[in-house]
This record gives sequence, structure tokens and C-alpha cells, in this order.
Amino acid sequence: MGVSAKRILTGGVARVDITPPIGFRLQGIMRRIEPSVSVHMPLYATGIVLSDEQKKIVVFDCDLIGMDIPLANEIRQKIANRLDLDIGNVTVACTHTHNSPATNRAALGGPHDILPKAGEVEALDSYIRTLVQKLVGAAVEADLSRIPVRFGSATGSADVNINREEMTDQGKVVVGRNPKGVSDSSVDVLRIDDLSGNPLAVLCSFAAHPVVMGINSYMIGPDYPGFVRKRVEQIMGTTCMFLTGAAGNQATIEFLQDDWEEVDRIGTIIGCEVAKVAMGIETRPHHVIREAQNSMASLALYRKEYIDAPSHNIFDVASTFVTVPLQTLPTIDEARLQFKKFEELLSDTESLGKTGNDLVHAHMMFRWSKGVMEKVSTGITQPELNFQVVGYRLDDFVLISMPGEPFAEIGIGVKQKSKAKTTMFSGYGNGVLAYWPTADTVEKGGMAVEAAVKTYDIPSPPTFKTVDIIVSEISLMLQKLGL
Repeated sequence: MGVSAKRILTGGVARVDITPPIGFRLQGIMRRIEPSVSVHMPLYATGIVLSDEQKKIVVFDCDLIGMDIPLANEIRQKIANRLDLDIGNVTVACTHTHNSPATNRAALGGPHDILPKAGEVEALDSYIRTLVQKLVGAAVEADLSRIPVRFGSATGSADVNINREEMTDQGKVVVGRNPKGVSDSSVDVLRIDDLSGNPLAVLCSFAAHPVVMGINSYMIGPDYPGFVRKRVEQIMGTTCMFLTGAAGNQATIEFLQDDWEEVDRIGTIIGCEVAKVAMGIETRPHHVIREAQNSMASLALYRKEYIDAPSHNIFDVASTFVTVPLQTLPTIDEARLQFKKFEELLSDTESLGKTGNDLVHAHMMFRWSKGVMEKVSTGITQPELNFQVVGYRLDDFVLISMPGEPFAEIGIGVKQKSKAKTTMFSGYGNGVLAYWPTADTVEKGGMAVEAAVKTYDIPSPPTFKTVDIIVSEISLMLQKLGL
């Protein structure tokens, strides 16, 4: 079966190993500042290039906790330059595994800002330079390998995630389990085939933090997304890419464990659902022909008659810049008192010879309070964060990707607004810079609006309107895409 010359979609895939040397610090858990000791599974970056006569996009998944936005934009721009694209046509998403190197240089917890050992910063900078080169090279390789393709999409479900905003009897929000909280258990799947129906790639997404392994793990690895890909590739014999959805307040049902078998179990459950959904997708256009025949009994036989048709009708790209206001900063006197308090905390911690988590916490609070004071002294009263959201449409499928750690309510809200048959949502795309919490969490507190403000080094938490602002802006972008 051929493909109509009027519209020809082509696709190519490439994968590169991005595993750091053993000994690199793993980012994402403040108390864990010792070096990694071994590799549980390699870290990979996988890229897909899709193109027709007018549009071309590049999408990567990377087994990294995240990238600061300048690093993400550097990679995007270099790929865009090599492939003659606009930067908005390139998405570099991270799976957000916490067993990966400190590639988010804007957040605390890495050697760039917390107690670096001799040579550690230089080694990480060298790794990041190589990472940039590898991703650009993989994008070029995927582009050069493009073949004519067709696609289809569908959605399944895996009931292995849970809202992690747990309320204690004392009215405090902790990272735990909240079975009554909002969750999105959908497994969204895009299947890309060659013209004979053989799979070239499967792109999938699921909303849950890839932190099945706990705070005592010092092994490099992709956590459950690695097993999602592994199982899909074993079943279907093709490349699988994994995007972490709106997972800001989502954990897996087994979370922060000390058992690597749980990583396999969770990833296998999701991966088998991805494969099941993908196997049910028929990408080749066809008519169903009914034929009547007689044997010992009358038979009605049905068969597929494949037809030549355009590979797609719509391939479009849109992007929008979103501004999220943060809460009002303290007065200059309040900011100075706050800084003085944490300056003394750091001094006392160092004079007492404390190490580990105590020293990390003291440095974190010192740096954060100093930044707040400096912003207030310049006259800033209500800071804001700005970021780009991108959207890629293929007929009745759309991929939305945004930076940061969006709560599930954002992903769900976008899917409800979208008119697409399948809306795949990706957080941790093109950088990370903050959590994007609901009004309820902003009111009640918890890690996402307290500790995370310090670890991401932003001066104050987002406001009550955060979810509404983001969903509204993405809805306007969907309208640009005809959705």
C-alpha cells in the first residue's frame, strides 16, 4: 500500500546513552549528597522527528530529573539550527527520575550550589557539554533516518498512581498517600508505523513521580519509566518513548521504597497497558468488506481492504508564553530579618561541625533568603515566572508540553478543554522551574509550596490562580490548533 503524494508524513527515531560516570551526585533528594555507587539501569535519551512538506517537529524524552530552562533552550536552539526549525518545534522533556545527575543547575541540591567537592563542578559541566552534543547528534540521526509513516492514538488506564498530598490529623500536608485526592490514571499512546503497519515507535505518557525508589538509593537509573519502555519494546519490538505527565501531586502506589522489584512491578503494569493500547491501534486506512459465503452453514466474512489515502490531514504547531504571578514578597525590613535569621543558622551549623542534611538545609535557606532580600531591595513586590508551552497536533491527536511540575488538575483541565480524541500531556518539558499547585495546596501548604520554593530557589509560592491561569492559556493555544 502506498501513500497519497499530497500529504506524506515521515518519521525517524534515535536513541543515545546518557548515563553519567559512577560517582556523580544524584539530584532530587536534599539529604542525599553522597556520590552514586553503581548503575541499576542505563539512562537514555530518545528522540523522534516527524515531518511533512510544511512542518517538522522533534520530541525527546531524557532520563534526567530535569533541565534548567537555559540548558533546555540551548539544546532546543542547537537542534533547531541544525534542522532549520523554530525553537518551538523542538521539545526536550525529562522523565524526572531522581536517580540521575544534577542537570537542573538552577535548583539546590547539585554541586553547582551545595558543598561541591574538588573537581565535581567541572566533571558535571563536562557531562552537560557532552549531553548537549549527544542530543543534537541524535536529533540529526533521527532526521536522516526518516521514512514514510502513519500514526494512530488511543488511551488506556493504569491504576497505579495516587495523589500524594496527604493531610495529617494535625492539619499538616505531607508527602504521602491521599486516596481521596485527584489523580489522572490515563495512559495516553501514540503509535507510529511504517506504511506496512510495522511499528516504528510508541510514544506514551503517564502522570506519576518516577520516585518508586526512596531516599536511600545511590544507584543511577531511570526508575519505573525505564521498565515501561523495556516492557513495551519486548512486546512490540519497537522503540518506546515515555513522557511524564502532570505528576506534581502524583505518586505511584509504591513510593519511596527500598525494593527495586517494585520499580519493575510498577513499570511493567504501565508498560503492559501501553502495549495493549498500542496493539489495538490500526494505522492503515481501510474499508471493512463483508462477503457472504456458504459452507455447511451460511457465513458472513469480514476482511480489511486497505486503501491509498493521505497519511494525515492536519499537522500543526503552536506555542504560547505563560506568566504565573507569585505571592507578594515581604517588606525590606522583614526580608532583612529573615536573611539575618538564616545567616545565623548557617554560621551556627558550620561552627558546630554539623554535616549532611543539616548543613545542606542551612545553605539552602541562606541562599534562598538572600535572593528574596535582593529582589525586595530592587523594588520587586510581586515576582512572576514566565515559560513557554508548546502544542503539536496530528489530526485528532495533540501533544501538550510545559516546563515545571504541574499538578494533575492542570493535565486533567487541559484534556477536558481539548477537542482532540487523544490529548497527551507532558510536564517537565523544556525545563523545570517550579511546582504548579492547586489553590487548595497553596492554602494548606505542604512541600510543593514550602520546601520546593527553596529548592527551586524562587522567592515565593505561586498564587491561588495558578491552575486556572495555566489551563486558560493552554486552552487558547488549543484554539490556535483548531482544538
